[in-house]
Amino acid sequence: MKELEKAVLTVVGLNDVGVLARTATCVAEANGNVMQVSQIVMDDYFTMNMLINITGLKGSISDLEDDLRSNLPGMEVHVMHDNIFTSMHRI
Repeated sequence: MKELEKAVLTVVGLNDVGVLARTATCVAEANGNVMQVSQIVMDDYFTMNMLINITGLKGSISDLEDDLRSNLPGMEVHVMHDNIFTSMHRI
């Protein structure tokens, strides 16, 4: 059995209808799975963090990030492997 691989996905920008749905759809189409999600809308600003299972991801994290950016125009999108995210926040 493959070891679980995770990534942290962040989306920030002006709120728009369907941001969460479009994000989850991109993740699912890449064979990822949303494990946890946290979002907040303050006035017109949307911020979301997702922890996603990328164990069976089709393509690379960079491919997923590019797909998300094309499906979420005007939004700031970042996807980072959990190993890198964890290492960065230990310092």
